[in-house]
Amino acid sequence: MSRKERPNILIFLMDTQPVRNMGCYGYSKNTTPNIDKIAEEGTVYENHFVTGSWTVPSHASLFTGKYQSGHGVGVQFEFMPNDYPTMPEILEKAGYQTVAFSNNSWVNQDATNVARGWRDFTLVPRPKGQNVQIGPEDDFILDTNVDSGSLSTVKLVQEWLEKKWDKQRPFAMFINCVEPHLRVWAPQPFRSRFLEKGISDEEAKKVNQDVFAERMGFVNRPGGHMSSEDWEILKMLYDGETACLDDRMGLLFNYLREKRILDRTLLIITSDHGDLVDRVGMMGHHLSLFDDLIHTPLIMRYPGVVPQNKRITHLVQICDLLPTLIELLEIDDELAEEEFQGVSLLPTWNGQPVREFIVAEYMKPLQTIERALRRRMDFDYRIWLKRIKTLRTLEYKYHWYSDGHDLLFDIKADPGERNNIIDQKPEQASKMKDMLEKFLLSIKRRDYGDRMRNSGFRNVRWENIDRLKAWGIYRDITFR
Repeated sequence: MSRKERPNILIFLMDTQPVRNMGCYGYSKNTTPNIDKIAEEGTVYENHFVTGSWTVPSHASLFTGKYQSGHGVGVQFEFMPNDYPTMPEILEKAGYQTVAFSNNSWVNQDATNVARGWRDFTLVPRPKGQNVQIGPEDDFILDTNVDSGSLSTVKLVQEWLEKKWDKQRPFAMFINCVEPHLRVWAPQPFRSRFLEKGISDEEAKKVNQDVFAERMGFVNRPGGHMSSEDWEILKMLYDGETACLDDRMGLLFNYLREKRILDRTLLIITSDHGDLVDRVGMMGHHLSLFDDLIHTPLIMRYPGVVPQNKRITHLVQICDLLPTLIELLEIDDELAEEEFQGVSLLPTWNGQPVREFIVAEYMKPLQTIERALRRRMDFDYRIWLKRIKTLRTLEYKYHWYSDGHDLLFDIKADPGERNNIIDQKPEQASKMKDMLEKFLLSIKRRDYGDRMRNSGFRNVRWENIDRLKAWGIYRDITFR
C-alpha cells in the first residue's frame, strides 16, 4: 500500500467500556445504536481481550504492541519509559500527522508518559473547568447536567480537522473518552432512559460508587457490602453513560460522513478495560483479571478492506493492533517490528486464527494499597499483596496468583467465572500453568522496579510509601 493509498486512522477508545452492555455484543437494551451501525458496516471481534485490568497497562500495550511484562508499565510502575517505539512515533515516520485527545489524565504526556509520541496532544478538561482526574470523588457531576467531556472532545476533533489537518497527509488520531468510568451519572435524557420505573434520582444517588468502600467492607449496608439491588441500579447508571458516549460518537461519525472522511479512514473502536459489578468485596478495575475487566469491544471499519458485517470469534488482544497497522499499511520499520509481541490480525479477515490463547497480567498493587492506607492506616493490605497472571483459551481460563490460590474456570459452561473447578481438573490447571510459564519465558520482559505517579489531585502520600519500603514491599530504584 503506497503512501497515497494509506487511509486515515482513527482509534476511539471508550474508557471502562466492557462488552457486557453493548448492542452489537448481544445486549438487549438500546445503549449503542451508533456503534451498532458501524459494526454492521465493518468487523466485530467477539473475543478481544486487553493485557491488563486498567488504563495504564492497556494503553501502553495498545501503543507499543507489547504485553504488560514486555513494556513493564502498570500498577507498581506508573510510567512508560522511552526505550521502545510507540504507535504515533512509528506512524509519524511513515508520513502520518499524529494527534490525540484524552479525557483521562492517566493517558498523558506528564508523569505517566503513556501518550508519548503523539505530536499534537490535548488533555481535554472536564466541563466547567473541573480537574481531568476521574473517580467516585467527582461529586460535581451529580448536580450538573453535563457529560464527562465527550461533547467538548467531539467539538475539538472537528476544529482540528477543519483548522489543523494538513490535507496532504493522512492523519492518525487517538481519542479517549471516559463516560463509562465511575462516577457514573449520565446527563439527561440518558440517565432516566435506563433507570427502571420507580427508581428515582434520589434513590440512585444513594448507591455506593466508592470502590474502596466496597473492597474494604464499609458500605452503608448490612455486612458492609452492596446489595443485589444496589448492583442492579449501578448497572442501569452504566447503561446511561454508555448511551451518552454512543450519542457523542454518533455526532462524530455523522460529521465524518458528511465531510466524506469516514470512508477514507480505518476506524477502530475499542476499550482499555471493563469494571467489576456484582462481586462482593470487588469493585472498579483492580485486584483481579476476570473477563468482566479484560473482555472488551473491538470493532473495525474501512470499506473495501475490512470485511463488512463480519463477526470473528477468534481470540485477539489489544497488543495486536499496532502489528496489524504495520502490516496493513506496509510500513517497513525493523526496529519497531523487533519489539512487537502481538500479532497481525489481517489473517482473521479471511477466517484464520492468529493465536491459541490470550495472556493478561496484574502487577503488585502498590497504587491500590497506598490509597487504601489513606482510608484506614491499620488496614492489613497483605490480603491484596499478590500478583496475578491469566491464560485464557476459548474453553478454559487459568488464573495464577502469587499467593498460590490459583483459579480455573470452564469458560463455555461458566462464562461468568463463578465456579472454580481447579480441584476437579488439576491436570488442566497444571497444563495451562506450564503454557503460561513457557510463554513468559519466550518474550522480552521488562521490570523497572517501583514508581508511583505523583501528579493531579490524588498526590501520593509518601508516608504510606515509607511504610511499604520498611517492609521491603516498595523497591526504590534509580531510573532515567
